[in-house]
Amino acid sequence: MRKTGIAVLLLLGMTVLGGCQGVEPENRIYPMAMAAEATDEGYQVILGMPDMQSATGQEKQGEGESRTVLCLEGKDFAEIRNLYNRTQEKYLDMGHLKALVLGERMIEEKKWGELLTYLKDERFIGEDIYVFQCDDVNVLMENNGSQGISVGEYLTGIYENRPRDRARKGVTLREVYHNWYRWGKLPVLPEVKAGSGTMELEPV
Repeated sequence: MRKTGIAVLLLLGMTVLGGCQGVEPENRIYPMAMAAEATDEGYQVILGMPDMQSATGQEKQGEGESRTVLCLEGKDFAEIRNLYNRTQEKYLDMGHLKALVLGERMIEEKKWGELLTYLKDERFIGEDIYVFQCDDVNVLMENNGSQGISVGEYLTGIYENRPRDRARKGVTLREVYHNWYRWGKLPVLPEVKAGSGTMELEPV
């Protein structure tokens, strides 16, 4: 009887921890970058996904290009998440997120606190992701996939794929939380300069 009880508890624990494990990989989208900006009505979130068809060589004639950018707007981030759930057929898997980019208004109007409050409850978003700022997140995210790479992979690669430059430390979400909790402000964030087809990182 005791062994049966333990087995039941283990099974329940696996169900809780697994959460979305029942969703097949092909029925998910995997954002690698998320940009957030303040708007007159609330907030804008832009998700940048890798082009999985190109990456796996599975393009099919007549299907056109796979979507690598998704833009959503709402009065707050809970509404944006609900909008996604009502309008998109695939499960939103945030476990592969590599970069968070804050827009100019988001920082100037100090609207980032609501975003951080929302993100800390998203248990699949790791605190080791890098955080950046950009004066025009729409232009930046239009470049997602334009160079054969996602914005998240590009920005992360600048820090991690050059052995001589690894001493240049990026700002992580963990550091942003620390500054927010302790001093109520953001640390100085690396700035991304974006143009049509171009991205350039200005380190701190």
